[in-house]
Amino acid sequence: MVSLKTLKEYDFNRITDYYEYILLSIVNGQRKQAERLTKKLSTTQKIDAFEYLENYPNKAALECKTLILNSI
Repeated sequence: MVSLKTLKEYDFNRITDYYEYILLSIVNGQRKQAERLTKKLSTTQKIDAFEYLENYPNKAALECKTLILNSI
């Protein structure tokens, strides 16, 4: 589970900032990093991230959603 403490370690204010970081990792070709970040999410957070990424109709978001689904 990504806690408030973890968010602060990354200098994020909201969990959505963390989701964006995973997406940016995919965009920048850092798939292994995205996988590590995704594994830290709880199942509930993974579902929330998947729903959040529904607002992004692009290839990177699709890859990110697939990564999340495969980790559940």
